[in-house]
Amino acid sequence: MAEGYTVLVVDDEKVIRDGCTLILKSEGYRVATAENGREALELLEREPVNVVLCDLKMPVMGALEVLEHATARFPDIPVIIITGHGTVDDAVECMKRGAYDFVTKPFRIDPLILCIKRALEKQLLERQTRRLQEEQARNLYTLAMEQSRMHTIVNCMADGLLVTNRNLEVVLCNPSFLRLAGTNPPPPLPAPLATYIHDPGLQEALEDLLTAQEPDRCVYQEIRQGRAHFRAMSAPFFGPDHQVLGTVTVFHDVTYFKELDEVKTFFVNMVSHELRSPLSAIKMQHSVILDGLAGDLTLKQRELLTRAHDKIQGLLDLINELLDVARIEAGHRQLEPAPLELGSVLQEIVDLFQTKAQEQNILLTLAVPADLPPILADRRGVEEVFTNLISNAINYSPDGGEVVVSAHSHPDRLEVRVKDQGIGIEPDEIPKIFDKFYRVKHPKSRQVIGTGLGLALVRGIVDLHRGAVEVESQVGEGSTFKVFLPLAPL
Repeated sequence: MAEGYTVLVVDDEKVIRDGCTLILKSEGYRVATAENGREALELLEREPVNVVLCDLKMPVMGALEVLEHATARFPDIPVIIITGHGTVDDAVECMKRGAYDFVTKPFRIDPLILCIKRALEKQLLERQTRRLQEEQARNLYTLAMEQSRMHTIVNCMADGLLVTNRNLEVVLCNPSFLRLAGTNPPPPLPAPLATYIHDPGLQEALEDLLTAQEPDRCVYQEIRQGRAHFRAMSAPFFGPDHQVLGTVTVFHDVTYFKELDEVKTFFVNMVSHELRSPLSAIKMQHSVILDGLAGDLTLKQRELLTRAHDKIQGLLDLINELLDVARIEAGHRQLEPAPLELGSVLQEIVDLFQTKAQEQNILLTLAVPADLPPILADRRGVEEVFTNLISNAINYSPDGGEVVVSAHSHPDRLEVRVKDQGIGIEPDEIPKIFDKFYRVKHPKSRQVIGTGLGLALVRGIVDLHRGAVEVESQVGEGSTFKVFLPLAPL
């Protein structure tokens, strides 16, 4: 412990200075000496010193004056007073003024060395304590700054923020959430979730997050509060022991977009209804003319009228699909679910497309087991789903190949696959193919005529059946659409 430490011996008697130097150097200390207090203070200004041994009574400047200056300018250097037998009271007074300890003359070696070691230990502990205090102060300052920054971020967020504990009590929310939820004045925290927002779906989702203990899990849902619509994203947060502490939910106000979508849907419905009647009348009149009921037609007239008739039928199909999508989105599409033998329905649809498949050099096959269990579904809706999927599989296979429609059962649902060997879909396009009016961009698909509403209808109808639709695709190798539908109860 002595290596690297310097002891300053201050005494007006040379024999004491020399004796202390001899003893301390033998213990491994570096030693500096001074004849009086003034020299000692000057030396302290020039050189690093760890401990001071100072005689109580000295000419020029004694120990009391040294202590007065040393404790003010060098507070971390312990001062040990050397005193004679008759001046113990003075030594005690020095200790009151900041001296670490005192030893009496003539002193013994072992007590002196022990006193110096204890003084060094005290100095080391004080420095460590001071360093820890400074580090703690820095940490507290950083924590306070982080809390202030987080408080500012949370309060200035445009989206609503809601934090709950493990008991589903609200422990934090920002002004945006209070504004969105219409909670004014807010109840004191913590408070039950229902006092801030009453939505059974949200509460069920948060309870599921608390019990699931899955760090990367997020739940997305839409919540309606009166005329307001929110898109909520909820996730759990965890403590140092990896135990879930609560949930965080961010609410994004989508009311404007919902209202805009309703206006758009209303406009599309109005225009579609207004167009369907005159187009139907024009189509009927074309049919009358094409049937020869208005007189004979030349070949050129028949060709032109046939083209116009086909275009009108295409417009009517677009209008009908628009109305179907609008009814599904508005929740007005009425299903008539009943036990349905899906195998026979798929067989009828495959038979319907056999001629078209052969014209494009496509082998269209159906692979359905004979013991396929019935599903609970609306027949018309199911026919629309698989008519769209099989039609797309043929249309997007311009180079021929094979289209396979297969089905097999799971414990609680039925899976139908429509697999083709067509052009495939780029990975970044797969999430978009179920959007309205979206069509895959590929040079070989430009000749395919369509509205871009077929897959939107497919997903909408499957969702109404509480089913699911999935896609797997490789560009240049083809696509596989999987439809899952619930089985009929036994």
